[in-house]
Amino acid sequence: MTRAVFQLQYPESDAAAAAPAEVTVTGEVDVTNVEEFTRSVRDVPGPRPVILQLSGVKYLDSAGFAALDRLLEQDAIVLVLSPESFMYRVAELMCLPIHHDAETARRVLQENAT
Repeated sequence: MTRAVFQLQYPESDAAAAAPAEVTVTGEVDVTNVEEFTRSVRDVPGPRPVILQLSGVKYLDSAGFAALDRLLEQDAIVLVLSPESFMYRVAELMCLPIHHDAETARRVLQENAT
């Protein structure tokens, strides 16, 4: 079985910021790397939840969706997913709480904090 590869990209300067980091995920997340993916998201420095931009993900299997669901339950992430993403319809069917852009996600976080 070939191991899937993903990348997390986030500004290093956000590490000490008071606002949650916005992390962009690219590549593929599946059963071969889901534990590494989960650990990597949990290790992102800064306050929680992390804004997780998933629109650049090329493949996400059921193990990846289960990891997202667990991270959501722990209030570790907020999901951003463009309606043009292949994952958008699946995320809707799974009733995942998704935002169309990071600005909306950040605004909702601010509103919920007050």
